[in-house]
Amino acid sequence: MAPAGAGWGWQNPLPQGNGLRGVWGSSATDVFAVGELGTIVHYDGRAWSTMRSGASDPLNGVWGSSASDVFVVGEAGTILHYDGGAWSPMSSGTADSLNGIWGSSASDVFAVGHTGTILHYDGRAWTPMSSGTANWLGGVRGRSATDVWAVGTVATLHYDGVTWSPISNGTTITLQGVWGGPGSDAFAVGYAGTILHYAGDTWGPAGSGTTRWLFGIWGSSASDVFVVGDSGTIVHYDGSAWSPMRSGASDPLKGVWGTSATDVFAVGDSGAILHYDGRAWSTMVIGTTMTLRGIWGSSAADIWAVGDSGTIAHRDGRIWRSITSGTTMSLQGVWGSSATDVFAVGGGDPFTGGRGIVLHYDGRVWSPMAIGTTAPLLGIWGSSATDVWAVGAGGAILHYDGRSWVPMISGTTMSLQGVWGSSATDIWAVGVGGTIVHYDGHTWSARSTGPWGAGSSGTGRSLAGIWGSSASNIFTVGVGGAIAHFDGGTWTHMVRGTWDHLLGVWGTSATDVFAVGVAGTIMHYDGRVWSPMVSGAKTPLQGIWGSPAGDVFAVGEAGTILHPSP
Repeated sequence: MAPAGAGWGWQNPLPQGNGLRGVWGSSATDVFAVGELGTIVHYDGRAWSTMRSGASDPLNGVWGSSASDVFVVGEAGTILHYDGGAWSPMSSGTADSLNGIWGSSASDVFAVGHTGTILHYDGRAWTPMSSGTANWLGGVRGRSATDVWAVGTVATLHYDGVTWSPISNGTTITLQGVWGGPGSDAFAVGYAGTILHYAGDTWGPAGSGTTRWLFGIWGSSASDVFVVGDSGTIVHYDGSAWSPMRSGASDPLKGVWGTSATDVFAVGDSGAILHYDGRAWSTMVIGTTMTLRGIWGSSAADIWAVGDSGTIAHRDGRIWRSITSGTTMSLQGVWGSSATDVFAVGGGDPFTGGRGIVLHYDGRVWSPMAIGTTAPLLGIWGSSATDVWAVGAGGAILHYDGRSWVPMISGTTMSLQGVWGSSATDIWAVGVGGTIVHYDGHTWSARSTGPWGAGSSGTGRSLAGIWGSSASNIFTVGVGGAIAHFDGGTWTHMVRGTWDHLLGVWGTSATDVFAVGVAGTIMHYDGRVWSPMVSGAKTPLQGIWGSPAGDVFAVGEAGTILHPSP
């Protein structure tokens, strides 16, 4: 089992899936990107790898004077320094969040942040500077120690080497980033597609051609400037006009930097990393980035994960590979009786309508099955190859006897999201409104959820997952950190230690149970108490499964697959 104090590592996507907010490098073979949960990743010209930052707060910006003198700023006044060997914290003297950093040399570095905060580093210590504003500052960039710009909310400031002075920019729109070339030109970007141009005397609007929020800017010259923003937006300036570029990304892009016009990096949400080679943008992330909602395996060397748009990923004990499913419909759950008898269920949106789907894997290919219902399906479990159950929207329950799927009367119209049983005559399904129904081998009937309402009344907290080690030791999880336990007689509320929505539960025994949910939440139960685990992820987790030996995997949004670190 994975002890409650253990950390988890990324298996997909690689190098990791936390959002990235800033990027900078000393060369094409020495690039740093920073982001959520203290994330720092490094590119050596061949591959990206994670670095140990020692921080847990979000990191917003990165800049350095060399490969062995790199600074990172982030939330709660976080400043980190890299000396070429390791990252270490620096005293910032502020608790204000820091959003941007830039310097002219190792002894002349500026950081900007909330409430008009501007800090300066002289090679020995960080000290506050008078900005003359209490407004939020988002970006800083200069040409020299006596020509520096800072931008933010209703604020464009210029530093002449002595004082910071406000400069009218003609807009009240929040600006997120600023960049200046070697000449007199400077550009600032912000919300609603705003791009401002400074030609040496005044700031004025420049038509971006987009209304997307823009977050980051960098250029190799005044006639080669890249801007990144919401929904994978990238626009380029060639010296005369701005034009859109095809990024191939859909996540917001937060930062951009390059070594030349043909070597540019962009980073963003869900760990997105893109590279431009002078011809096209391509992803540097390995593995699927589609949301994964269910996971099951026959062993640690045969694991299946399923998700949105028909995504199916398989692990053979070494690596995850994408497998053709033959459908673009979302898949919600997966279960099998063996390595050559696996089922995946899903379908259209259970709340807006759509039809259900069941796929079957025979050891060679996945193929659709006739199911006799149009209800989208959300969960699946079986006791054997001839006793498989699928549950879904509107209280749908289907049974497979090894030959065909047959609809059953569930006794509820509430959507059912999870199903599990201790045997063919003891099966439980849970769902919306605190619904819990039970099958005794003959009929399905409503059961009480204890403190969250009764049966199919829909008055309790919605439940998303269920698992047990025996007929008298069953756990169900749901909205608001809800965890209920069944001891063979009644369902009772458990003290769970989190308010985060929980979406999946699984364990190896009565004293080794895991629950996963939003914001990368992983909780562990040791038979006495539930305790949080350090997941190292910010993305919502949808499902969890492991081998009987305790080789555990959690899956979730943006292709997240986590596994306990060694």
